[in-house]
Amino acid sequence: MTVILQNDLSDLFASHERLQRGESGGKRLDLSLQTGHELDFSHRDLTGAEFVGAFLNHSNFEHACLRQANFFGATLSNSNFLEADLSKADMRGAQMQGVNFTNAVMNDANLADGSLLRQGLSGEINPVHNIDAKRRLYEAVFKNAQAQRAKFSSAITLSTDLSLVNFKGAKLMGVNFTNSNLHGATFENADLRGCNFTNANMNAVILLHANLDGATFEGADLTASVVHFEEADKGAFSHARMTKSVDSLAYSIKEIIANHRIWVNTMGAEGIRADLEGLDLSHVLLNGVQFQAASLKRALLVGSSFNNAVFTMADLSACNAREAQFLKADCRGTNFSLSCLEQADFQYADCSPMLITSHLSPKRWPTNFAGANLQRANFRGANLEEVHFDNASLAQADLREANLRGASLLDANLTGADMRGANLEKADLRGAVGAK
Repeated sequence: MTVILQNDLSDLFASHERLQRGESGGKRLDLSLQTGHELDFSHRDLTGAEFVGAFLNHSNFEHACLRQANFFGATLSNSNFLEADLSKADMRGAQMQGVNFTNAVMNDANLADGSLLRQGLSGEINPVHNIDAKRRLYEAVFKNAQAQRAKFSSAITLSTDLSLVNFKGAKLMGVNFTNSNLHGATFENADLRGCNFTNANMNAVILLHANLDGATFEGADLTASVVHFEEADKGAFSHARMTKSVDSLAYSIKEIIANHRIWVNTMGAEGIRADLEGLDLSHVLLNGVQFQAASLKRALLVGSSFNNAVFTMADLSACNAREAQFLKADCRGTNFSLSCLEQADFQYADCSPMLITSHLSPKRWPTNFAGANLQRANFRGANLEEVHFDNASLAQADLREANLRGASLLDANLTGADMRGANLEKADLRGAVGAK
């Protein structure tokens, strides 16, 4: 195999870019069956480039445009595709152990199995590379990737991070997702026939209109997930952990709210603390509800309205509150970590720290959105002072005039976020992507 060095790429990039512009002398980038190490392809427009069978371990494709690129049978272990555009890319049979696809666009990409073959001297057909198909995606990270209508192989391992991936319309027949992290993933209209989700973390996933024929969910955690049972065999979920119906409660919601108010007013001496963990409260109207220190962990709150509600020091971690309303809500010190809050409305909400007094010294308890999906959420005019947004996705969120003074946005995704007029004094943006 020919060895390619970084210095060799300059002329190849220029020639490919001329081709992209339709200028004379342009030539498609073709590194097929070539070997490189730690090469930098970042921020390049490499649409339609050829990487068939190439060895490109530890290479950097961050923010590169790789639409319709051909990586068939390539070796890409530990390479970085952060926020790369791989739409319609051919990645069949590619070795992708430890690859970072965080926030990548992979719509219509083909990651199915495949083998690059060649004819030997004696006429025999042998694979070009000796590969282990079962480890193709070992420790790969697809967090928050867009993989609509993509095709995947069965080589998913328990170490593959698939949290918040958009698999809408994807072809995933027969994929083994056993023990995988699928938290917050979208499978709307996906083909999941014969898939194995045994013991998978499927908290807050969407399975609307998915083809689930022959799929198994033994021991899977489907709390806070959107599932329409009329479209699926209920028996397939008989041994899965599911969201509870309000009908299963010993008390009505009104009684729970009343008892919780007494518990708050008497500082726990009387009444009962509201525990709504894992409960289906989707599309309920609870504007102005008093839920201080209540537990709504892993609850299904899709489309619910909590305008002007009080959630101080409450636990809403790992809940699914897509399109929920928290307009002017008091969320001081609330835990929203790992929750799916896509398109949720927090306009003018108070998410500043909760001041906790003690005989030693007062403590400021910050509101926590760490690891949450806040895509297209509306925080316009909200008080987000000292909020923790570490590893959260705020892509296309509305943060206009928000107070982010002292907020922690470590490794957050701010791609397309509108931050006009936001107060970022002393905010920590280390590792944040898309920040402007």
